[in-house]
Amino acid sequence: MPLSLYSRFADAARRFPDRTAVAAADCPPLSFAELEARVAAFAAELRARGVEGGRVGLLLPNVAAFPVAFYGLLRAGASVLMLNPQYSPREIAEYLADAGALTVVTMEALEHLLPAGVQAVLVEPAEACVDTPTAALPPEVPLPRPGPDDEAVVIYTSANEGWARGARLTHRGLGSNLASTIEAMALTPDDRVFALLPLIHAFGLTVTMTAALTAGATMVPVERFHPVRTLDQLGESQATVICGVPAMYVALIAAAERRAVPIHALRVAICGGAPLQPEVARRWAETFGLPLREGYGLTEASPVCLFNRVDRPDNPGSLGHPFPGVEVTIRDPRGEPVPTGATGEICVEGANVFAGYVGDDGRDPVQFWGNALRTGDLGCCGADGTVRFRGCLKPMFTRNGFNIYPREIERVLRDDPRVADASVTAVPDAARENEIALTVVPAPGTELDEEAVRRICRDSLAAYKQPGRITIEAA
Repeated sequence: MPLSLYSRFADAARRFPDRTAVAAADCPPLSFAELEARVAAFAAELRARGVEGGRVGLLLPNVAAFPVAFYGLLRAGASVLMLNPQYSPREIAEYLADAGALTVVTMEALEHLLPAGVQAVLVEPAEACVDTPTAALPPEVPLPRPGPDDEAVVIYTSANEGWARGARLTHRGLGSNLASTIEAMALTPDDRVFALLPLIHAFGLTVTMTAALTAGATMVPVERFHPVRTLDQLGESQATVICGVPAMYVALIAAAERRAVPIHALRVAICGGAPLQPEVARRWAETFGLPLREGYGLTEASPVCLFNRVDRPDNPGSLGHPFPGVEVTIRDPRGEPVPTGATGEICVEGANVFAGYVGDDGRDPVQFWGNALRTGDLGCCGADGTVRFRGCLKPMFTRNGFNIYPREIERVLRDDPRVADASVTAVPDAARENEIALTVVPAPGTELDEEAVRRICRDSLAAYKQPGRITIEAA
């Protein structure tokens, strides 16, 4: 099997030229041959603009143009810096500067998020649907041949100290994880994978796009999650695989209970991104007629480490068994393995583990026990080899499946001269997993109301990092 992410896709396009690769609401179905032609044309356009190699930002929602742009960047020899459309302009500027990226592929509606001086290569969702006649294709140029350990993707994450860091994911790591995904989920060309998760995140990218397309399956991108509309799309698309976070499944169950369960073709439902409550798993199985299989991963592991595989009975309440090719151990604070059933830090070893963060010379030894990545999460391993989640060591919590780092939000508030201090805590929330509670102490002699605090947050933080509750204390 070829090692680069692009060559894996190109191999699938050669094997399944007439099968549907992308079935998006904003575009007629694209076959693998049609998608590959658009990728080649876009790569040629990028090279004509001088984009060849280096890091290039990708700022798009889940639309048909996303795989065109993603694989086009790889074909042009670039490393793809993933940028969330929910990010604030401050965050995008910060990540671009840290990564040294001077060009961003985006759409006109999102161009206002980019800082001055950055080259924008604009694509529109409908452009992926435009015919690309064979005669109009650019002449073949030698394809880039990245090494297995060369950087393919950068995703900013892990803002434990207040500053997000860019995880450098390699062709080997991402390729290993997508191959394991295909095996653990038993993906075939007959599958239709519902791409509900943001494709700019490692979970959505690997599980719902690169694995699906490499397997010759159809990817069904969903641009926006709306529970009732998503139920309709689930029935209309006849998707066989769905992946989501607990909050999405809570909303889908509620919508189905209000309306009706659509006639669907699902054979696999996967939940990750945050702990799954047993009651949610039970209600999903009763409502939709199949188990909600839980898994576990993190961006730095490309991302999946554990999963309740489809060739084994589902084990409710557990994260499942280690992914193929991944070794998971539970260790004490000295890095020693703990006895079966004892709680310790989840550590991960395998080809899927990242190459380090942007700006580092390599892997920070503080993050590793030997070659095993320290995840900052707690778990225990049962006699059957399955792992159960037991909480976090790292200062973070989840909200709607997104990681929330209190120190990052606190830093943004403290950088404002009107704020003397700020603190963030998690308040459990049945629908969102957790709500963000922010307490602010104004600087002496400063009047600061709730709306002013919300304005600071809106100007500097992604939509999913906005506090739900704000308390202003006297200085």
